[in-house]
Formats: sequence, structure tokens, C-alpha cells
Amino acid sequence: MKKTAFCLALVLCLTQLLSCGGVGDDGAAGVALTDAFGNTVHLQKGARVVCCYGSFAECWLLSGGTLVGVTSDAVDEGRIGKEQIEIVGSVKEIDLEKLVSLDPDYVILSADLAAHIKLKESFASLSISHGFFRVDTFSDYASLMQSFCAVNERPELYEKNVLSVKARIDEIKSKIPKENGKSVLLMRAYSSGIKAKTDDNLAGVILKEFGLSNIASEVPSLLESMSVEHIVMRDPDYIFVLTMGSEEGAA
Repeated sequence: MKKTAFCLALVLCLTQLLSCGGVGDDGAAGVALTDAFGNTVHLQKGARVVCCYGSFAECWLLSGGTLVGVTSDAVDEGRIGKEQIEIVGSVKEIDLEKLVSLDPDYVILSADLAAHIKLKESFASLSISHGFFRVDTFSDYASLMQSFCAVNERPELYEKNVLSVKARIDEIKSKIPKENGKSVLLMRAYSSGIKAKTDDNLAGVILKEFGLSNIASEVPSLLESMSVEHIVMRDPDYIFVLTMGSEEGAA
């Protein structure tokens, strides 16, 4: 029965993927790719794509696409090899001149980075198609990969990199005790300071799905300033720290 249900879900997902292709309502050829701000571009398989965010570059490759340019974080984090790929600056300092020289059909950007948002007017004036994306949950990742796999006409990669992963996630979640009773504190550390986080990011969502109680959600003041007294009073069973930025040691 489980196998049958899984196969039915797969068929529905693949049908939806394939239905995204062809000619759009506005007569544009290609697959409709809608970003986090609701902007839609029709993109065809084999398009020249530049990605300015390492994890999204990895997603594009996992969906069967190729890239003509990436930012240095994609290489530094081991998400992509250095062979036959142009570097268009860093994730927060994009070399616009180098990017334009690659004559991209589409540029993938992050909706959460101010440095990327600032490029919107430049791309518009240069008539460069682009999209801003955001992935905070597995559902966001699945949606992103559905669009990417549709553009690259690789539905089997959606099955491999999304549906099979979801099946493993569901299996793990099925083993989580209904009453966990454990508490946690999730913090994000920068070289300039540290902040408590809730379920507004992937790590927080995962902790919540494990049935763990994040004390930052119970004590809103922790989100603005870390109070050792509050932490001691709440006495979390576990403390998780995410480091951000290039200066990990300082964080």
C-alpha cells in the first residue's frame, strides 16, 4: 500500500512538472520560473545561467542544469568544481561587468541578501532576466527543485533529489516520540555578535519538527539580546549554534 501511494504521488508530481513546459499564457516559450517576489520568467532548457548563491548553484546542478558562472562561495564550499566555470565575484560583492560579459539568459539570486536586491535596477536596465529565491524549509527546497527540474526537463532528478529525500525524512519523523519534552536554544553567531533564532530558518524548523521546544520562542526578549540569566533560568537541554560569515573563528 505504501509503495502504491508513493508511486501515485510520484505520478502526480511528474505530471505537474511536465505540465509546466511549453508556451506560457503570454506566448513566451519555455518553462515559467517564478521567484520569491512573484516575478515570472520563461526559461528554456540549455539556457545560459549564472548563479550568485552557492546552495542555489548546487540545486541547479542537481536538477540537471549547467552554469556559465558562479560566485566564489559555490567553489569555496565545495558545491561546484573549478573546471570550466567563471567566477563572478563573491556572494556579497558581485562583479557586474564580469557577469554581463558571460551573456547570461538568466541570473539566480538570493531574496535574503541586500547586495543581491540592489542589483535589481542594474539588471532591469541591462535587460538581464533574473530571479530572487528563498529556501527556509524542505517545502521551499522541493518547490525550487520542481521548477528547476521542469526547466531542465529532468523529472527523474526530482524523484532522486526530492521525493526520495522526503521519504527518508518522513521515515525519521515517524520515529520521533509524540511527547519529546526536551528543550533547546538555537543561536546564530556572527563575528560581531550572537542572536537567538526560532523557526524562521531551516535549523529552527528541523528542531521544531523533532518536537523540541525552543526557549527563544517562549522568551521573545532573547531574540533581541542574549540574556545569560534567562538562559540559566530556562535551562535548555541542548544549545545549538550556527556560525555565519567568513570569520568563523571570530563568530
